[in-house]
Amino acid sequence: MSSQRLGTRSLLSCGVVAGPFFLLIFAIQAFARSEFQFTRSEPSTLSLGPWGWVQIVNFVIGGLLVIAGALGLRRALRTSTGHFWGSLLLGIFGFCQIGVGAFVTDPIRSPTSMTFHGTMHLVFGGIGFTALMAACFVFVRTFASLRQTPWAVFCAITGLLFLAGFLSAANANQSAISIQFFLNLIFVLAWVWVSLVSYHLRRNVLGPGSV
Repeated sequence: MSSQRLGTRSLLSCGVVAGPFFLLIFAIQAFARSEFQFTRSEPSTLSLGPWGWVQIVNFVIGGLLVIAGALGLRRALRTSTGHFWGSLLLGIFGFCQIGVGAFVTDPIRSPTSMTFHGTMHLVFGGIGFTALMAACFVFVRTFASLRQTPWAVFCAITGLLFLAGFLSAANANQSAISIQFFLNLIFVLAWVWVSLVSYHLRRNVLGPGSV
């Protein structure tokens, strides 16, 4: 195996690990910290309190792994449709996760009392998930060009769910509890999607020797 191929495989492996690593740390905290409720609490609230540093580090490491995975995707798909924009948007998501970790959310979110950190947290979060949603639709074209229809459909459904999440958050007529539960499911799906796409490309684009 050439050094370039080995490097691409290693970068994609970072993308594969990103989701399980991030979600494992997230799940442990969600169960261990009684103040967090999956149906009511935002994941970012785990960055608050004495143990908040755990989630901060989780955001940063998860973001770095996603960036590495994005570089691997660009290498693996260098001759495919959407290789530039798909990997760039995924890299933006990873970078924004680092920003979400660095700028901790406000304990109580209010338009009249938001801190600089709280504002930047929202900015990085919004940009990051918008980029990830756009990346899903770019990869629809990528997988369609590779004639991998099930993966194109998977990316399309994931992107539409992200869009539905944004629309739900903006709809004040819905129950706040149901909206947060749905947004948290979308949050989990985001990390699952990154890892599954990285795994699929590592296995199928680089060939059997890269499994």
